[in-house]
Amino acid sequence: MIRLHVFVTLPGGESVPAGDLVVADPDDRGALTGQFRYSGEFLGHPEAFPLDPLRLPLAEGIFDANRPQAGVHGAFEDSLPDDWGRRILVRRYRLGRTEQRVPNLLRVLGAKGLGALSFSDADVLPSVRPQGVASRHLVDLLRLAETFERSEAGADEELALLFQAGSSPGGARPKVVVEESGQAWLAKFPSVRDRVDVVRLEAATMALAGRAGVDVAPTRLEPCGIRDILLVERFDVTPAGGRNHVVSMQTLLGADGHYSSSYRDLAEVVRRISAAPGADLLKLYRQMLFHAVIGNTDDHLKNFCMLHGATGWRLSPAFDILPNIGGNREHVLRMGNDYLAPGRAVLLAEAKFFGVKRTARAAELIDETMEVVRGWRTLFAEIGVPDADCQVLAPDIEGRLARIGG
Repeated sequence: MIRLHVFVTLPGGESVPAGDLVVADPDDRGALTGQFRYSGEFLGHPEAFPLDPLRLPLAEGIFDANRPQAGVHGAFEDSLPDDWGRRILVRRYRLGRTEQRVPNLLRVLGAKGLGALSFSDADVLPSVRPQGVASRHLVDLLRLAETFERSEAGADEELALLFQAGSSPGGARPKVVVEESGQAWLAKFPSVRDRVDVVRLEAATMALAGRAGVDVAPTRLEPCGIRDILLVERFDVTPAGGRNHVVSMQTLLGADGHYSSSYRDLAEVVRRISAAPGADLLKLYRQMLFHAVIGNTDDHLKNFCMLHGATGWRLSPAFDILPNIGGNREHVLRMGNDYLAPGRAVLLAEAKFFGVKRTARAAELIDETMEVVRGWRTLFAEIGVPDADCQVLAPDIEGRLARIGG
């Protein structure tokens, strides 16, 4: 059995014991049974909030986890990284196969995850939550990340800097957390498997999305030796050094995988829990339009989050936006009743689910998005995306523009 104390770091920087998480040993089928109970101190705190507004209401009592593969509620698993960061955790702590279950990963993660939650098997807050290593180490981190991605080899002392910076970011691609002038950033590196310049493509696509009215996380390209990396500002860190709690749409929808939902489902979550549903629904509609036109087919549920900060629950800024570099025929999330790239009629019909009730207004938003995306080649060239990569992407992007039409 694993028992973990869960702490919440509030936006102002105060850390409060949130409750206790208990997970039994796996049964004969490998399933895990877990329970969570809020602490009296947290229930009585003036800034307390439900860690999952749909499945962990702020109340006394025991809440059974509904995820037997994980043994914990999704709100806790959201603190963990995905492929890249988990590999770092497993390597850093030399975890055997049976030690790589979610509760034990949370135990070793401690206070190093993204978001507001920290975990400890002792009744004390883990050591001060780091914001990563100083950005002056980026060249060394890039070299270490490439070495680790190729073989995961190397002595612990050689990889210590990567262990410190690389255990919390999510996603499959190599990335680390760095700090610069008091601000925390995700540093996203090229991968040894890249066939196109993914770093510059993401920088260009995020910039294009911002021009199209999408609320995007601030980004910038940073020279790193002979390569470039992408810095993405962390939206879970507050100016006061506190944290915003982050819950993925996968958790809020209670989905077991990334691949069974629609943008309408996201809109319904926003409508139910957002402190400003009208503004957030419009943000989500603009993001869906941009994804449809630029071809961001990797639009899975982990790439959409709700944040709980000083003003309550709000839709997070957009992140991880890329054109269709994988040549995928379908989006992960449905628009309308289909996973295929939508036409104009579908995008107009979907508008009412996002609070855009006038067809004329929906048409304006579609046209605004298309007008910006039509200039994609110019912006991509300005940011240094190789022309060969643009040639690969052009048929999909131009085909989408033609399909949506005017």
